[in-house]
Amino acid sequence: MRIARIYHGGGIATGDTLTLSAQASNHLIRVLRCREGAAVTVFNGSGGEFSATLINENPKSAVVRIERFIAADRESPLRIVLLQGLSRSEHMDTTIQKATELGVAEIVPVICERSLNIKGKRARKKLERWEQIAAGACEQSGRNVLPVLHEATAFNQAIALVSSRTRLVLDPAAGTGIKNIDAEETSIVILCGPEGGLSDREINASSAAGYRKISMGPRVLRTETAGPALISAVQTLWGDMG
Repeated sequence: MRIARIYHGGGIATGDTLTLSAQASNHLIRVLRCREGAAVTVFNGSGGEFSATLINENPKSAVVRIERFIAADRESPLRIVLLQGLSRSEHMDTTIQKATELGVAEIVPVICERSLNIKGKRARKKLERWEQIAAGACEQSGRNVLPVLHEATAFNQAIALVSSRTRLVLDPAAGTGIKNIDAEETSIVILCGPEGGLSDREINASSAAGYRKISMGPRVLRTETAGPALISAVQTLWGDMG
């Protein structure tokens, strides 16, 4: 039987008795149907995980007793940074969820010419939602380290924010595919456009900044499909999915 995994955004130590957040408690008791005495895994995103025991069934404030630390490391040897063109809410949520499950280390939502601009309070609320989605994806996938998530970032700032010898920009018109990229990489940056794709100016700007244009074959993929598809490909070639 699979042991439930719960994210706790705070310090954890062996012997602690932790009261989980209302969201985590509801998920553990009402969704996963865990009962008093059930084994639970708890992690805080900084690495490793803790075995624990559920000691009450309160769906608003469940309590667990921390038993021992387990130095489980399920991170990819390939550091992947996804620059994702800011897309509609449900599409962006899906991209962040799947990219996290696939092992990305960092996600930068990018405000492109074909993106809606978000700023101020709305941007902060979006970031909080994305962090919750990433935490949930880590619970499901077994990751113990949360990806670094940025607030929505202007295009020119985003493409200069990260550096790697291999930087890729998805362009359906490119004549080169992933199989033409040099192997044995340790760090890759992927730039993917929003709905409608990147503009010609953005493609040219990223190319001038050292990003290599590649396509994902003869079919044009939706924005929430394109990024995860390329992440899967590079994880298979140079990461831990091969």
